[in-house]
Amino acid sequence: MNTLNNIFDKCKKSGLFIVLGVFSFYFTINAIKGDRGIFKYMYLKNKVELAMLEKAKYQTIKKDLEYKVSMLSESSLDLDYLEERARIVLNMVGTNEYVILDKDIDNH
Repeated sequence: MNTLNNIFDKCKKSGLFIVLGVFSFYFTINAIKGDRGIFKYMYLKNKVELAMLEKAKYQTIKKDLEYKVSMLSESSLDLDYLEERARIVLNMVGTNEYVILDKDIDNH
């Protein structure tokens, strides 16, 4: 026990505790606020969650577009949908029809 006290006394006199304290303070701050710290981890985790939500949104849009394309394929041609798309693209209506414009018709 006496030798352990002698070691602590020599460390105190040599300033080793101050150096170790500064190093531990430096590494603690970098572990919290550094480029690979906790705050950066939480920020990147949030960005990943937002990207996953956006990915899910685009997957639903992709599935909707795939369904619309499948309705226009040769094997399962939906004539009503084909007529609707042709009228939208060609901007034409029948003589006894009325048109109600919807800005988001191509986004659904």
